[in-house]
This record gives sequence, C-alpha cells and structure tokens, in this order.
Amino acid sequence: MEKKDTQRHVITELTTTGLQAATKKLGATASRRQIRKGVSENIGFIDQLLRLTLMKNNDPEKKMQRNIELGALGVIALNSFYKGFKRKKKLWVLEGVFLTTALAGVILMLELRYNQNQTGKTN
Repeated sequence: MEKKDTQRHVITELTTTGLQAATKKLGATASRRQIRKGVSENIGFIDQLLRLTLMKNNDPEKKMQRNIELGALGVIALNSFYKGFKRKKKLWVLEGVFLTTALAGVILMLELRYNQNQTGKTN
C-alpha cells in the first residue's frame, strides 16, 4: 500500500505532465516548474472542494463552506483569464481554462447529485 505522500506525488506528476502536454498542443510553452507554480496553488483548493461536494453529510455549515469555495474558485479563474488577456500570457489564460473546467465539473456533480436526491424522494 502506498503512503499518502507517494500518492500525492504521483498525482502531482501526472497532472503536471498532462497539463504540459495540453499547453504544448494549444501553442503555449511552459516548463514543469511554471505549471506547478501556477496550478499547485489551486490543486489543493479544488481537491478540498471536491471532497466537500462528495460528502454525504448535509450539514448546513459544510454547504455554506462549499458555496463560498465555489465562488472563490470562480473569482480565481476569472482573475487568471483577466491577467492572461491583459498581459498577453497564454499560460495564464490556460490556467483560467483549467480552473473553469474544474469549477464546471464540480457544479455538474452537484447538479447530478441534487437530481438523484429529488428523484429518490418522489418514489
């Protein structure tokens, strides 16, 4: 069984390699160091948001925390887009795309979960 640090290292390496390949295909060049610096700040944030989304506990305090983090992730993505367009940096624009995609995935999971709960209550 792998240690938690080893799993985190493997996930980081896979994410970094995947994002580096994606940036290369989209026409931007970025080193692993640049990608890690830009994305690593937000990976933990996205991970925590996903954990809050997948929790079965319907505690109102956790729902409020999840909603605040959803809004914060949207603001961070918008800021990345804005900085990228203003300074003409493709990497920052792509970081905004990555964060927006993560935000859309979390919102989609929330919506699917809500719909499953609603259909389960009517039966």
